[in-house]
Amino acid sequence: MRIADQLDKQILRILKLDGRASIRDIAKLVNASPATVSRKIKKLEEDNIIKAYVSIVEDDELGKGTRAVLMVRTTGDYDSNQVVDRLTGMDDVCNVFLTMGNYDLILTACTTDEKELYGMINKIRGEEGVLWVDSASIVTRKKVLSMIITDNKEI
Repeated sequence: MRIADQLDKQILRILKLDGRASIRDIAKLVNASPATVSRKIKKLEEDNIIKAYVSIVEDDELGKGTRAVLMVRTTGDYDSNQVVDRLTGMDDVCNVFLTMGNYDLILTACTTDEKELYGMINKIRGEEGVLWVDSASIVTRKKVLSMIITDNKEI
């Protein structure tokens, strides 16, 4: 496991807030040369610390404004990874987390409406290896991928 130094942490903090920040701008903010910042970012990518550069998309603007957290419990005699593989292939599943505790998986879903969400939950309940699914509707996003959302826009 690689230990990030202070400069790595500063660069990562900036990239978490703005994945499109230029190397020149980052270099100014961390008081380092662009060559050093470029080298550091390349190393962070090679070491798989930076896995991707992503956009935070306003799904409701695309007709997918109904969001929910789905907590899934799998049967003890079934490989959770097989369930994960099937669920990650579902179009309206946004995130899948393998967890420890009361639930084996936590998903986030983005659907067009409650009816579609209900259908999705029932489909997941019918998957082989799924014992039960609990759900909670998401009303408002406040923080996504380290980005605090301050406009208080209802989702």
